[in-house]
Amino acid sequence: MAVASQVSALVEDRFDGVWMMKMKILRVSLPVSASVLLVFVRVQILGRGSNLFGEVAPESTTRSPPRLPSDPGKPAASSPRRSMEETSESDSGSARGTKRKRVTEPRDRDSAGSGSDSSGSPFRRPKAPLMPICTEEDGTVLYGFTDDQDVMDRYHDDMQKYIKKRDRHKRMLTLAPSSVTERRTFKETESVLKYAESVLSLSAYLDGKMINQCTGIVVEVDAFRNSAIILTSTWLFCTKKPLDDWTKKEYATEAKVNVHMLDDSTLECRLMFFSEHYEIAFFEISGDISLKTLSLECNVELGQDVFLLARDTNLNLIYKRDKVQLVDPCEHQQNHYQFLNGPIPQCGTGGGVLDAGGKIVGMLFYKLPLVAFIPSSLILKCSTMWQHFRQLARPQLGLKLRTLAFLDIPRIELMSRKFSISSGLIVGEISAKCDAEKLGIRAGDIIFSCQKERVSSIVQLEHVLLGVGEEHLQKSNDLSSKVEVEIGVFHVRKRIQRFITLRVGLSDHLEVFHSDDEDAKAEGNTGEEGPAAAACEAKP
Repeated sequence: MAVASQVSALVEDRFDGVWMMKMKILRVSLPVSASVLLVFVRVQILGRGSNLFGEVAPESTTRSPPRLPSDPGKPAASSPRRSMEETSESDSGSARGTKRKRVTEPRDRDSAGSGSDSSGSPFRRPKAPLMPICTEEDGTVLYGFTDDQDVMDRYHDDMQKYIKKRDRHKRMLTLAPSSVTERRTFKETESVLKYAESVLSLSAYLDGKMINQCTGIVVEVDAFRNSAIILTSTWLFCTKKPLDDWTKKEYATEAKVNVHMLDDSTLECRLMFFSEHYEIAFFEISGDISLKTLSLECNVELGQDVFLLARDTNLNLIYKRDKVQLVDPCEHQQNHYQFLNGPIPQCGTGGGVLDAGGKIVGMLFYKLPLVAFIPSSLILKCSTMWQHFRQLARPQLGLKLRTLAFLDIPRIELMSRKFSISSGLIVGEISAKCDAEKLGIRAGDIIFSCQKERVSSIVQLEHVLLGVGEEHLQKSNDLSSKVEVEIGVFHVRKRIQRFITLRVGLSDHLEVFHSDDEDAKAEGNTGEEGPAAAACEAKP
């Protein structure tokens, strides 16, 4: 019984009233011609006349080691095979010989080969050729691999075939491991599949070489003209995009852009309009198409539950549940971004942020460290302005801003007591030589109003600024003139409140931020009267 002492650490485990078997593999020395690799299975006799699973069997006057189950990891099912095995055992004079014979019988070889490489064969794990080694005093039976080399060679060959077939199964669409971690209803699944019909993939090419690939959303279909409009990001045809969003980018507006349809066909589309500052673009496709649209929703709340839909480079759907974060942009990111946890791949840029009702509340951007999105309300505002005036006009204040409401609550409470201010936008940085700097606005000051409207979020401020630009375009298409923007400022250092009128330029170009006087001078921004930056003309 020296062998038995080596498995004393094995214990029984019970789950839902079923006693499970524990296995342990080790090599021991036995008085045979060679070492035998043993698999020890501890089987506790649960009581007189009880088997491994608590089933009551007829009493027997002869105590003998339990026979080898058809599969040590599973309960022995009542089947014709079991009857044949019992008959074989009764005909044999030795339990050890019986087990070895069972392994070498043709029916067992067929079972072991069920994991073979044949594409039409059943997928089953080969049965280990085990045989009983000895029995402990407490009824524990120790099993080990047979010492028949031919049987072991066949077992290893069958196991290799089984592993290869298992790996092929893992690559199958229906059998690949799933990454689902959240709970959802069948109705939610059906809704997502319906929304996904409006999410496509686009790729841009210049001189035959791909520039980028990203996602697009079908936002409008004209059945009369057999055309559709797709919303996406300017990142699609951006050839030079620095990490800092406040620096100039280069775009290949002449690039060839293809839309990859869900039936694996490809259509060429044309650029209708794009905004450098907001990095949105609209493309039109024509032809015999059948597409469904997703509508844009203006309202998105901080902390709101949303889900993301995008496409990867193989046109596979990217789906993820998320929540709108109470986070401000980093210093290198534009003011108007809102954020999610993400992550998404770069090709997910242009994808949709959807609310529970399937409305698009934002468009995705691949950013670091968090995934960004532009709210649909700003996209709709830009689209409306372009439809009416064929251009955008946005006043450029030269300010990097943060949201006061994102501070910790004790600080907000202290500011409310000391300054009677609990909402607004905090000035983070000021572009060199801009009008705001010239009129005394400094980092740390709080902007609480714009054009006599209270502002508590950056998106609200962007809407007011676009409204100023729209009002100007209704009077004149000239973007070279400046406009007046009145802002309410609380100077934290002086603890005074003022209303300041800024004279700023209008532009459809990206708002470029100048970190020092030299940069400002190089760009011609001296804070004095002068022509504003040229507008980014819409590309028909």
